[in-house]
Amino acid sequence: MTISVIGAGYVGLVTSAVFSDLGNKVYCVDNDIKKIRLLKKGKIPFFEPMLADYIKRGIFKKRLIFTSLYKQAIPKSQVVLICVGTPPKNNGEANLSYLFSAVKEAAKNFTGYTLITIKSTIPIGFEDDLEKTAKKFATAQFEFASSPEFLREGTAIEDTLHPARIVIGTTSKKAQKILLELHAPISGQRIICDMRSAQLIKYASNAILATKVSFSNALAVLCEKAGADIEKVLEGVGSDKRIGRSFLYPGIGYGGSCLPKDILACIAISENFDYDFNLLRAVDAINQGQILRFVNKIRFVLEAEETSGKNLAGKKLAILGLSFKPHTDDIRDAPSIKIINHLTDLGAEITVYDPQAMENTKRILPNIKYAKDVYGALDGKDALILITEWPQFQELDLTRVKRSLKSPIIIDGRNMFDIDRVKQLGFKYVGIGR
Repeated sequence: MTISVIGAGYVGLVTSAVFSDLGNKVYCVDNDIKKIRLLKKGKIPFFEPMLADYIKRGIFKKRLIFTSLYKQAIPKSQVVLICVGTPPKNNGEANLSYLFSAVKEAAKNFTGYTLITIKSTIPIGFEDDLEKTAKKFATAQFEFASSPEFLREGTAIEDTLHPARIVIGTTSKKAQKILLELHAPISGQRIICDMRSAQLIKYASNAILATKVSFSNALAVLCEKAGADIEKVLEGVGSDKRIGRSFLYPGIGYGGSCLPKDILACIAISENFDYDFNLLRAVDAINQGQILRFVNKIRFVLEAEETSGKNLAGKKLAILGLSFKPHTDDIRDAPSIKIINHLTDLGAEITVYDPQAMENTKRILPNIKYAKDVYGALDGKDALILITEWPQFQELDLTRVKRSLKSPIIIDGRNMFDIDRVKQLGFKYVGIGR
């Protein structure tokens, strides 16, 4: 099948790479000419395991074509997958300007029946407006469908090839047949529904994941106050098969390009349908509060009173981890950025290390120090502060860590370290809910 993918961002590139590898001819369209030039050379603008290999293979086999021209791609395509961003506005609503622009430009170039499939996360109720936009410019038959993506950064290729489910949102039998054929080589349960249900499946999925994170963090606060161990509590809770342990992990809160945005969008969608989603407001409030709670934990450990001004002046702190999660270089809405800004405002001198995200971080935090390796970051510092749970941090030589630090203090924002072991080695250790 010949398809076009609109948008060469995270979802668009992964989608293009996988479908071309499955034997389809894929045109990936983006209006960023500089990005397209780099992609034609097999250079991708972000880190994702295995993605570069898939893209280079697609280019070599001439099944993956990058272009900035809709007229080169759309007339040849039976399916157009729209994967453009829908960033939040100031009021939390999704900004759909890129989506409508993509539909408009695609519609101008239809030469025969075309199935426009929205993979972007969009609010409920805009399918009629999208159809009206397409009708203004299309001279050939078209239909709309929704097929939201559920990939996770760091495991995007695997998630695309082996998802838990493939959601196909359309009442058109023809469109259903085409999308079932396109996804035939991919595993996962098929869920056939209308477009609005498909859109809400995506929002509801992310809302539940975010709720589990915030629930874990709220429970961690209670554990700290009551003298319980959050890890043991959640081990017991998660052993119930009706609940499970997935996403029941305390820490410094969720971040990234999806959960924060989709929670706010879901609240805004609910308001549009005259419903106040108080549960999600609480989820967001708990998540926002985790940043300041963690900063105050750092201040407490370093004996800097919360009521004082720049009371971390003279403190040299090592931050391990910048990306919002491991196995990616994505720092969009990453807790690390907010925490570092708070700490520098309090006068601390920050040195950071991350295996992948330092170049991205340098563009927005140019005035902190960047170490070449982990131990270089730790050398002479007053504390180690773990932000992102990269696996290599768990393998650190803790004896060497202790020698490197000025003070043997570990403040663990992800409960990554073995609490008994680090205390046996003479560290002052503080985690979350422990």
